[in-house]
Order: sequence, then structure tokens, then C-alpha cells
Amino acid sequence: MRTLLLALSLLAFYSTSGQEIAPMLVAAERAFQDARYEEALKLYKKAEMGSLNSRDITNQINSLIGQVNSYQELSKFDDVERVIEKIAQLPHDQKTEAEITFLQGRLAALTGKDEIALIKFDKAIALSNEPQDIVRYNTHKGLALVNMHELIDAEKIHKKASLLYDSMKVDDQTLKAKLIGLNARIKWYTGDFAGSLILFKKELEITLKLLIPDHPEIGTLYGSMGIMYKNLLQYDKALEYYGLSLDIRKKYLGENHLEVANSLNNIGYLLYKKKQFEKALEIHRRALKIRSDQLDPLHLKVLQSTEHIGLCYGGLERFDEAEKYFRIILEGRTKKYGHDHHLTGYAFYNLGAVAVEIPDYEKAAAYFQEAAEIGKKVYGPHNYDQADNYNRLANCHLKLNKTLEAISEFHLALQHNLPGYTWNGDADKIPDLQHYLSFREIQRSLLGLAEAHAAQSEDLETSVAYLKATESVIERFKLNFSKDTDLISISGSIKELADYAIPIYFRKYAANKNRADLEEIFRYTELAKSSALLSKLSDEKAKQISGIPEATLIQDKDFRLKQDSLNTLIISTLESKQDASATKANLFKINREYEEFIKSLEKQYPAYTENKFGLIPASIGSIQAFLAERSQSTVLLSFHLTDDKTLFSMLISENDATINSCDAKNLDEVITTFRKALTDQNEKIFVETSEELTRLLLSPVYPAIAGKDLIVIPGGTTGYIPFDLLLDESGRYLIENHIISYDLSATLLETRKHKNAEEIRVLAYAPEFSETSKTNYSMAGWALRSDELVSLPGARKEVEYVGDIFNSLARLGKDASESSFKQEAADFSILHLATHSIVNESDADYSKLVFSEGDDNEDGFLHAFELINLHLNADLVTLSACNTGVGKIEEGEGVMSLARSFRSAGVPSVVMSLWPASDKSTPELMRHFYENLSKGQPKDLALANAKRAYLTTAQGKARNPFFWGGFVLIGDTSPIGKDRNTIIWLIPMIIVVSLTLVVYKRKSGVA
Repeated sequence: MRTLLLALSLLAFYSTSGQEIAPMLVAAERAFQDARYEEALKLYKKAEMGSLNSRDITNQINSLIGQVNSYQELSKFDDVERVIEKIAQLPHDQKTEAEITFLQGRLAALTGKDEIALIKFDKAIALSNEPQDIVRYNTHKGLALVNMHELIDAEKIHKKASLLYDSMKVDDQTLKAKLIGLNARIKWYTGDFAGSLILFKKELEITLKLLIPDHPEIGTLYGSMGIMYKNLLQYDKALEYYGLSLDIRKKYLGENHLEVANSLNNIGYLLYKKKQFEKALEIHRRALKIRSDQLDPLHLKVLQSTEHIGLCYGGLERFDEAEKYFRIILEGRTKKYGHDHHLTGYAFYNLGAVAVEIPDYEKAAAYFQEAAEIGKKVYGPHNYDQADNYNRLANCHLKLNKTLEAISEFHLALQHNLPGYTWNGDADKIPDLQHYLSFREIQRSLLGLAEAHAAQSEDLETSVAYLKATESVIERFKLNFSKDTDLISISGSIKELADYAIPIYFRKYAANKNRADLEEIFRYTELAKSSALLSKLSDEKAKQISGIPEATLIQDKDFRLKQDSLNTLIISTLESKQDASATKANLFKINREYEEFIKSLEKQYPAYTENKFGLIPASIGSIQAFLAERSQSTVLLSFHLTDDKTLFSMLISENDATINSCDAKNLDEVITTFRKALTDQNEKIFVETSEELTRLLLSPVYPAIAGKDLIVIPGGTTGYIPFDLLLDESGRYLIENHIISYDLSATLLETRKHKNAEEIRVLAYAPEFSETSKTNYSMAGWALRSDELVSLPGARKEVEYVGDIFNSLARLGKDASESSFKQEAADFSILHLATHSIVNESDADYSKLVFSEGDDNEDGFLHAFELINLHLNADLVTLSACNTGVGKIEEGEGVMSLARSFRSAGVPSVVMSLWPASDKSTPELMRHFYENLSKGQPKDLALANAKRAYLTTAQGKARNPFFWGGFVLIGDTSPIGKDRNTIIWLIPMIIVVSLTLVVYKRKSGVA
């Protein structure tokens, strides 16, 4: 729509002598409106020739202006310049001179010459006597000022143009939309992302009435709205908008258009924010190639792509390469824009960010100081970029023990982020936080002040006040999120809050032993665990208990089934290398409709909103009450690993609670080495790392857990550890003396519900796969249930074992299809899936379990995103496949595994694997497990005894922990079905322990 106004006004230039050209220009205009730019260009050229032959200067100029607009949309800027010069050579009046000057200014703006653009726009405004043209010229001038970060002047221009438009008393919807768009961009660049988004939505509403729904200008608006959602941390929603924008642009403009590069840049930067650095790097390289081929090396967009590549290298911890790119950027921007320019400030900022990672805080502080000094010259009194500069500078000064400077700078950051707030020098003052520009920066300022006050004084109450203020801001901000997966980004903010809060409360508790401080430590630990998962479960429960009619709930389910179906179709379409853009557009439409549906539920049923956001984290007291209800002596061990690698472990028993901390900077490395030693079957390294993990994780609490069963609530990479295999002080596995289960958070302990089914019904699946590539994924004949789809003869045997023990429905081979599973899974109390899994490390929603070959309805892959809509009623799901308990670790959520997805779907208990499962040993292990379940043993004990029983018969290599130690239980541990008499399993447990595990003392070596 940038050029549409010009195109629409062409017919106003027609003279009576050019009537024979008019139909040709109308056809050209129609092609232009429909984004058929090549066709429009041909018609404009034909009209130009006709006008030339008839000596019709007016229509010749109209034809040439149409060519300028078409060439611009095709990013052929040399041709734009050539045709503008051609127009200028023709006889013309002052009105046309104004238009020529405007076109020159627009070209200058598009090619990064903003100062020249402003001169041209001012000249065009001075030449014009037409109010509508003056408004149009001013709108473009305002956009140029926004690009230059001259936001105060841009705001003045917007106000001036808006007043003139209002005085015209005309209904020019195109101009109205452009004025709204200018205001949206002003708010965007000042950091008012929510306000900007509202305006972009208004601009989109108008523009959709003027243009075809997939016009490139609509694509541009989708891209801008995506940036706002990104800035509001709603990353997956932003990705939807970016994807639709990219598809539209590619459809009409081709693969190598500059607007396509803009879309790629947006997507790449979002993937960088999601920490998918390799993917982001690849996409930014594609964007740079397109831009470099068409633009000057110092063009804004070329330098932007280069800068983003540097960011990706930083994310990959390739800091030397990142610094090299940022120095190129600094040199280029200084040369093009001078020192005192906001883009030059960005270059200093990024150099500072690299220095922080090295770390060299003195050097980083100098760079951030330089960025802030530039910001003083180019930004107004309230700007989120300047708030960011001050926050980063303050954090460096904290690291350098310059606490007073840090406090001052954090308050300056607040001043820039809070319109209406001016800091008066009161270091303890917490301002009104209702209205701010950037959530990220407000959180950083408040948490930084909490840390600074804690470093400055033993009086921690001021620090606590800032922590509470941060929590309040997060809770309000969280209400804006509608997409489940986007809640994960806010979980990262909650984890960051916990990382600051727990050490401060730990100091308070160490000083006074106040139980309330210990409760706060545990509360923050819980807030930082599976926040998005708990929100999802809370939302599902709220829909059931808030008086929403059944018909409306069915409508809700229908929406989600449509979403799942379209997501699956997109995946299969892309895998077959077909065009999925139409399906993605349909999904985009359904998603927006579902958002409006949820908003209507919140408005019509206030109880739904209250219940949806009303989940209270578990307390120490509530967990102690939970532990008191168990028939055995059980303790809960919860871990929290901060970003600076301090490990906090809280042990809660029925009558006591303690907290410990230690430096765990090497924990991640030890866990990685431990897991590799298991898969490599390296006994020496396994023993060494197991002992080190015991020292880090258990030595502070070991006397208190003697003889106790353990419920482990992992934190960070501790979610990758089977505690069964850790060695105690005497060199025995923990499984010898402890029954161990796990859950994703202690709060889930209180929300999970054991289902006492009248009849235990088991559904067991063992799909059929081809023999291809079998040699690629086996360990000396021990086939693994990995992502290479090899045949699994052990899976069939395993399902047959389960069928012999329970009243099972077994689906074997081709009968084990995804369609049948979806149809019947809800009717069974135990689901056993012996199959392959494929873990998506970058996006957990696309991890999947593999069934037999797909049919017309399903593709044969059960994706994680599909699970929530299956309404499973199972008491237990056994995922007898590879790596069903591993995945990417998300801050504030933990390990994003397939098992977690089943917990999110409401399944109270899941058996999962922490590494590739052997097709030879797993059937034997599972046979013992289900035999134990059939005897009424609790699930955690049944699994522990299964491992012990397996070891009584395993010989040689089969005794290695790799083949029996990878399966763990998360969730409810109650026996399957009705409560059973525990005497049945107490004696066998004692016998098994005494007969088997004594051989695993370290003096005899670890098998």
C-alpha cells in the first residue's frame, strides 16, 4: 500500500485527449492492485507507447509513474531511478514536480539515504497545494524520521498530518490507514509494543477492505505485527505472523526479493531469541545473500543481517567470531552514520554483550557506557533501548562491586522505561509500575536493584520489596498470553526471578532460621518449575468447573482438533516438498478465531478466568501433609539450578525441611560425561562421574535420606539423571536401598489424581517397521528404539508379555496404527507403547511417537501437540521407546520431553526412558514390571523390583546399566487399580534386594 495511493490517483491526471489510453491504464491499475507487478509493468509500458504515439504527455507521465511504482515493488531500484529521470525530462506542471520530488525522496528512503529523503519530502510538501498529497508526503516523512530514530519530530509530523487529514472532511481510507501505520511505528520505536500492536490491528482492518487478503502490503503488516508479538515475548504467535508474511511475499515477489529477506531476517532473529542458534544462523545467511546482491555494502539492511549473524555466533559461544562481526558493524555504521547515531550505539552495545560473556566486565562497561552516551544524544526521555543500555551498564558495575553506580543506573533505566517517572535520587524508591514500555527491561531493572541492595547491606527487606514488585509485574504480564507454547517464554522470566530470589531468601534464612523464609525459597523453586504445563492443566480444569455449557466445551474441542489436523497436514505437506502456504494460512485463521473464542469465554464466564489463573504453588506444609499420607517413609528432594550454576537442594520430610547450596559450575559437564559413559559402556568414567554426582547432589542430605524412599523434583540438567544409578558412599547403587520416583514439580504432586479403575484394561502397541538401515542404529546386535525406523522384534515380544499378564488388547504390526490408537486410547487404564520415538530438540511439540504406516486420516506419527486433545483416561502410560524422557531444557519448564507431554495431557503416571532403549533387554525388564504391577505393587516399587529381577538373570554385557537403568517413573506411584494389600510385595522386595544387588558393591566393580 506504500505506492497504492499513487496508483489509485493516476486516473485523476487523465486528459480528454487520452481517452483511448484510459482502458489500458485501468487494466494496469487492476493488475497493480492485485500485486501482479510484472503484468502491470507491461501494461504501463504499453500505455506509455500509446501516449507517446498520440503525444498525450499527461498519460505518458501517468504510465511512467505506474512503472516507477511497479519497479519499486519489484525492488528494481536502478529502474526506478531511471524512469523518475525520464519523467523529469518531460514537460510538467508544479503538481507533477511535487510528485517527482516525492518519488525521489521515497527512493532515497528505500535505499537507506534518509537525510536526502527528508530534503526531498520537504521540497515536495512545499511544492504541493493538494491537502491529500501533503498528508501523504508528510506520512512518508514521518516514516523516514522513525527510521532515523528522530521520534519526537516524527510524532510532530504525525500530529500535523492527522490534523490536516481531519480538516479535509474526506473519507480516504488509504490515507487513514497510512496515518495509523505511522503512529504504530512511532510507538514501536519508543517501546510501546502493546500500543503499537493495537494500531497495527486497526491498520490491518482497514487495509483488508482495500486490498486482496494476501496482498504483499498485507504481508508487510503481518510482519510488523509479528515483531510486536516477538517484543511482547509471544514468540510462537510471532512466528505464525512471520510465516504468513513470508509465504505472501514469496508468492507475489519471488524468492530473492528484499521483502522476502526482511521476512527471513524476522524469522532468524526470533529463532535466535528462542536459542535455536544454528537454524537462525542459516536463515540470516540467506537474508544477507539476498540483501548483499541488491544493496550497497553499507546499507542499513546489509549491516543488520551481518549484525544478526554476529549475534548467532555469540549464542553459539563462538565469541571471537561474534566480536569480529560486531567490529565490522561498528566500522561500517560509523563510516555511514557517524558516531552519534542509534545504530552505532547498537554496535557498541553488542561488543559489550560479547565482553560480558568472556567475561571482561571492565571492557563491557566501557562499551555499554559508550552506547548510553550516544543514547543521551539521540533518544528522547523515554526509550526502551536506552533503558537496556543502562541496565547492562548497571549489571557490569554490580559485577565490579560498584554498587552505588549500579543502583543509580538501574533507576535511570526505570526512568527511561516508565513514562511519567523521574528519579529523585531516592535509592529505595519503587515507582508506579502500571505503565511501562518494555517488560524485559522493567524486570531487569527491578531484579538488578534487588541484587544491588542485597550486595550493599545486610538489611535484605528492600531487596525483598523489589522481588515482590517484579513478581507482580510478571503476573500481570502473563495475563496477555493466549498461546500455550508462548507461556514457555514467560516461564523463562519466572525462572530468572527465582534465580535472584532464592539466594536472597537463602541469606535471610541462614541468618534467622525463620520458617517463612524457607517457605519462600520453596515457593520460588516451585514457581520456576513447569509453569506453562501447570497453567495448561489449570486451564483444562477451569473449563470443567466454571459453569461453561457442554456445547461450548465441544466447540472448544472442535477448534483444537482443527488446529491439530492442520498442523499435521502442514508437516506431511512440507515433508513431501509441496506448497503448504494455503494450509498455513488456514491454520492462521483458525488460531485467530480460537483466540477470540477464548476471550469470549473469559468475558462470559468470570469464574473461568479466576480458576484459570488461580493455581497456587505447593508449600512445604502441603507437601508434608502429602508425605504423611503415604504408607512408607518418603522424602522429597527438590533441586534448583541458577543461571550462575549455584545448586540449591531442599529436602522435605513429614516433619522437617532443610535447604542446602553448593557451587555446581561443573554439573552440566559431569552429567554429560556420565551419560556418555553409560552409552559407551565405559565403567571407569561411569564410576567417577556417578561418585561426583553423588557428591554434588546428595552428600549434604545423605544422612537424612538413609532408608527413605525418594521423590525427586529435578532442576535443569538434573532431569537427565536416573538417581537409581548413583553410587552411595559404600559404592552401591541407590536402587539397592531406595525406591525412587520423579515428578516435574512438587505442585503436580497435589494436582495429580490416581484413577481407581473397576477393571484394569491395558492397550499395548507394537507397530511394524521395515528392515532398512538396521545396521546404522544397533550396538553389536542390540537394536535401539531410536529415530531410525528399524524392525523391533523385541517390541512384539514385549506386548505379548503384557498381554499374558493383564487383560490386554494388543495391536501388532500394521494394526498398530495412529488412527486406531486415537480412537481407542481413552478407554484404557494402561497404555503401553513399544515403538520408535523421534525427539525434536528445537521444538518439543514436534517430537513424536511412531506408529505403523499412516493411512488417509493420519500420517503414522503421534506428535506431542496432538496429545492434549486425546482426553486420555489412563492411570499409567509406558513409553517403551528411546529418549522419551529427554529433550531441550527450557528455563522455568525443565526437560521438554514426550513424557512431559503425556503429563500435560493429564496422565498421572508415565514410565519414560532417559536414553536409547535396547530392543533386547527392554522386553525382559517390562515383563518383570507388569508382573509386579499385577501383584499390586506401587508403580515406583514395581519398576525398581523389575530392574532387580532383571539383574538376577542377566549375564555379561546385559548387566551394564545402559540396558536396565534408563527407565524411570514420573508422577503418581500408587498401585494400579483398586488399593492392594502391601504385604504381597514387601517380602519379595527384601528377598530380591538381598539376593541380587549385593554384587554391585564397588569393590567388585560396577557392571
